[in-house]
Amino acid sequence: MDFTVSKTGAPGNPGTVDKPFPTLEQARDAVRALIQNGLTEPVTVHVTGGEYRTAGLTLDERDSGTAACPVIWQGEGEVILNGGLSLDPASFVPLTAEEKARLHGEAPDHVLRCDLTALGLTREDWGELCAIGSYHTGDRYDGAVLSPMWCELFVDNVRQEIARYPNEGFLFTGDPVREGAGLETSGRKKLTAGEWAKVRNPVSDIYTIDQDTARRAAGWKSLDGVWVFGYPMYGWADMSSPVRSVDPETCQMETAWVSLYGMKPHAPYYFYNVFEELDSPGEWYLDRERGLLYLWPAVPMESTRINLSLLTGSLLTVKNASHLTFRNLTFTGTRGDALNLSGSDLTVESCSVRNVAGWAILLTGDNCAVRNCEIERTGKGGIDVRGGDRATLTPSGHVIENNHIHHIAEIFRTYNPAILVGGVGTVVRHNELHDSAHVAILFGGNNHVMEYNEIYEVCKIADDSSAIYAGRDYTCSGTVVRYNFFHDMRSDADSHIGIFGMYCDDNLGECTIEHNVFLRCQSALLLHGGHDMIFRGNLIMDACPKSVYSIRFHAYGYWDDLLPGGTHEAGLNRVPWQSEIWRKAYPHLREYLTWDPQTEQRYPHFCDLSSNAIVRHKPVDVNFTWSDPRFHNRMEHNLILDEPPEGSLAALCETVFPAMIPGFDPIPFDRIGRNKE
Repeated sequence: MDFTVSKTGAPGNPGTVDKPFPTLEQARDAVRALIQNGLTEPVTVHVTGGEYRTAGLTLDERDSGTAACPVIWQGEGEVILNGGLSLDPASFVPLTAEEKARLHGEAPDHVLRCDLTALGLTREDWGELCAIGSYHTGDRYDGAVLSPMWCELFVDNVRQEIARYPNEGFLFTGDPVREGAGLETSGRKKLTAGEWAKVRNPVSDIYTIDQDTARRAAGWKSLDGVWVFGYPMYGWADMSSPVRSVDPETCQMETAWVSLYGMKPHAPYYFYNVFEELDSPGEWYLDRERGLLYLWPAVPMESTRINLSLLTGSLLTVKNASHLTFRNLTFTGTRGDALNLSGSDLTVESCSVRNVAGWAILLTGDNCAVRNCEIERTGKGGIDVRGGDRATLTPSGHVIENNHIHHIAEIFRTYNPAILVGGVGTVVRHNELHDSAHVAILFGGNNHVMEYNEIYEVCKIADDSSAIYAGRDYTCSGTVVRYNFFHDMRSDADSHIGIFGMYCDDNLGECTIEHNVFLRCQSALLLHGGHDMIFRGNLIMDACPKSVYSIRFHAYGYWDDLLPGGTHEAGLNRVPWQSEIWRKAYPHLREYLTWDPQTEQRYPHFCDLSSNAIVRHKPVDVNFTWSDPRFHNRMEHNLILDEPPEGSLAALCETVFPAMIPGFDPIPFDRIGRNKE
């Protein structure tokens, strides 16, 4: 009941070890024939080592196994399913004199050129520049290219940077000159979603930029194809736009697209897709008219693996199938999402997903698992998992465990987390999550468990953000966050609100956060309104230079959203919150509409911030009378120390603080994180 796929296979082979199939599609069809006759034992498709260029494998209900007879797709050795094209280093040649004349510094001596048309590729293969950033406004403009993502270049599994200025970090705007007609514009009322959806071709923005940059841009041959990326207003709202003009005399830059949320002085930005700025190792540029790819290689070309992503769809698509396992496979080289899976009892284990422009894994259904996988170099997020039934609070049964997810959201920087959880009852445990510009875990829905995860070096260029975030939904209730290790959380952005380990935002529902460790984090927690927020038995230790508060416990700032017909009432009406199931699960939820929006509803209710240890950190910030008996809040037995007691971090968690603080239960510190054996 086993089949074999090999690079040495031939089309007429039966799929045996000696006479393997040459393609995954032939193996799929053979398995499908077995299924039609009724499975009597498990089936395994063995894919032998090698790189398989693919246009994407699609499976559906016809390819399902059963509980007793699952179907397993297993790599033997290093198996790479590549939606792109591996480029021969020998296809890169020196530049012409004309090309060298447009570059500066040492670039002319290092940049090489590859003719993609000589490899049989066309403009459709490499794609057009399109909108990036999670908050661009390209959809408001006629003729704007929104998708698919253009081809990308990877050298030794590292995403190469499109030639940009500056090479690292950001420039900063001066005072706004003209604020365009975005969703939010100072001096007029914010548009509703319906009003904004009707807007076409709004007036864009004009920024002041520094003189050196304006003069530098004047030296570029053309602004055609030059784009700008940045955060024109908020540190959580990234966007891109083509550049319409740069005036070296007035030092003004006009974008083609308006900022969604308006403008501010000192907004970070950079230019990209500028041939003349191909001046640093690891940068590249593509002349889309002629199909010429330029690269300054950061490593010697002789033994380099160079890959150009081409596929616009998914490398693996599963539609409403069940009892399938994918093991020890590497997915790479798509301009879209790598795996798009729906069904039940699907498992992805010991796989790698890297060098993709979209999400690594989109997963919907029930009783699915992603475990022991490595995800890196994504353009969007890592794993987007949804399932269960919110109406009945039936759990999904999904488990996301022991994965290593890092260097993600490299194109769409904000709100594309390592793990996005929706629906009901997903368990996220023992994952190692690090190196991203924004959130690590973003959740909605009900009754999830997030435990034993290690999260660090996230929110690196953000403000008003956190490692784990949820908000704006009073019915998002029942999630437990426990036994996690948050550490080394800092941001290079200007800090207005701040960076937090946990952020329960905008009147969130019930959430329990207990027995976690926050080490060298700017802040551990922000509770912004909401109800039944439990923050108990946590260790907060060692502030960072930008720390102002260890905990912020605040009333909800936008109480007018709580009025009848507002955002939060609409959220309530999306679920049967007054049903017996919901009333039993969340007994305080029924009181929501009995509270006056301005004098009661905006204040946190039934919250418990007790039995925490705060060591060498900043004070707790509370901006309302938390002890008002109407709100039923508690804060007691919190221990604040200038210096820690003797003992290792593990000892403090497991024995020292449990003996010192009533209600501080032992934290099994050595069990936190990924099992790396």
